[in-house]
Amino acid sequence: MDSSMKISFNRCIRDGDLIIVNERHDTMKAVKVCENLILQNRVGVFKHSDWVGKPFGSITFSNKGGFVYLLALAPELWTLVLSHRTQILYIADISFVIMYLEVVPGCLVLESGTSSGSNGTCVYL
Repeated sequence: MDSSMKISFNRCIRDGDLIIVNERHDTMKAVKVCENLILQNRVGVFKHSDWVGKPFGSITFSNKGGFVYLLALAPELWTLVLSHRTQILYIADISFVIMYLEVVPGCLVLESGTSSGSNGTCVYL
């Protein structure tokens, strides 16, 4: 595996990364970083180009003085930002399923179906 792709607390945001933008305590969204795009929300306009090179967990300010947190993608956050068009499993449910099936590191897990991918994301990471 390429060492630049490993999950690290000191890795910086790059163009093309999928990140979680935490807008408020109850509002998060997944955003793919593209240097020539912007994110516009109720607290202002955020240029993606300003995000590139910042470490995950950084706070960034808009043109109006509002701010958002730029977070690394994690299974727990992915479950929270998924659209709820289908029934998804939340962290407590996923933990129970993994424990009940006795899934441990090194186990081979085959998942199938047309779901949100919430469970699979937690098992694979």
